Amino acid sequence: MTSLYKQAQSAIPATISLPSHWLKSYEDFVTKNANSVTQIESTLRSLTYIIPGRFRESELASESLHTSTLLLSFYHTSLLRRHFPSSSPPSPQTRYISHFTTRSRLYSHSITLLQTIQYTELLCEMFFKRRGGDKARWRLVVILELVKAICRTIMFWVTGQRPVVAGMGPERPKVPDAEPEALHMGEESVVDGVLVSDGGQARVSDERMQDWPMPRTKTTLPVLPTSSGSSITDFLSSRVISPDDIKLPPHLARKIATFQGQAAEVLYILRPVAYALALQRLQTAKGGNKADWRPWLLGLGMEVVAREFGKKEIRDRRPAGGWRGCTGLEKEELKRRKWGLAWWGMRGAFYENVTRGLIQGIAGKLNSKPLLNILGGLIEDYDYLWDEYYFSTSTM
Repeated sequence: MTSLYKQAQSAIPATISLPSHWLKSYEDFVTKNANSVTQIESTLRSLTYIIPGRFRESELASESLHTSTLLLSFYHTSLLRRHFPSSSPPSPQTRYISHFTTRSRLYSHSITLLQTIQYTELLCEMFFKRRGGDKARWRLVVILELVKAICRTIMFWVTGQRPVVAGMGPERPKVPDAEPEALHMGEESVVDGVLVSDGGQARVSDERMQDWPMPRTKTTLPVLPTSSGSSITDFLSSRVISPDDIKLPPHLARKIATFQGQAAEVLYILRPVAYALALQRLQTAKGGNKADWRPWLLGLGMEVVAREFGKKEIRDRRPAGGWRGCTGLEKEELKRRKWGLAWWGMRGAFYENVTRGLIQGIAGKLNSKPLLNILGGLIEDYDYLWDEYYFSTSTM
């Protein structure tokens, strides 16, 4: 009995170390086949968008596949960033987010939690609606919107009252393709910097591919690409420095110092919570009506007021430049919020009273025509998604 106990005790560390060993093997596989893994992720995401009948009989299974692909892609991106430093200058958004992520664990945890919720919120809503009905589903929606608002408030506070920049984390680095080994038969010799084999195959030697040192100053010049004109254009464009490239990451977004500007940002952050609470109260009430305009007007009104206050704060802070005085990152965020207003045409009472009839009319016309009926069926599937689930049209 004692010997069996000792054998079991000695086997426990080896058993516990198995998951870490498997994880290390998986990480090695991803880093060695990064481009293939990226292509597989893109293919899986595309398939989940066009699966026939995705949103009716099999919405939970297909959304599970879609969510799993997004989470796995998020993990692969963080893994590849550790193994492959980016060869091109990072985007302003990546610089801004990475700056605060590396300097504040609270910001890092908040943005990671926010991204995870955004990836999984629709799947969770489908699951809770199927298991617990509308009451459980709307309770979940309000809780998730409240957690996301808390995360954005933390990010707003950690960055020193700067606008909350939307984004799905740092971008994936470009992984260089593995160079195929040339096949050489017989003896090889170097002639004028070119490696020539007896079989007639040639390649440029390593010395020729290195940066060229200038004789007097010893400054090295990079090797220009020679494959096509577009690659040369991309190479030269990557060497151009814009004003945003030389700014410190915190200066890529303005610090909101006025009370009006801060109120506008807080109002924008709280808008989804107020809209979800209004919908919950309406939908869970007896005889709830989706065509009621009150929640829609409340949510749209809060977003419009927040946008107008924000625009006025920009004009007051930068009277000479206004919009032109904003950085590239601020312009992208303002443009994203502007396009976010268009999604109100796919929500609540406006969708029930106006948009849905147009979509169903278009789908009906397409269904009566050969080949185009496939597109009509796809539109009907998305119409089911937009009508049944809150997070299908969420932009925050």
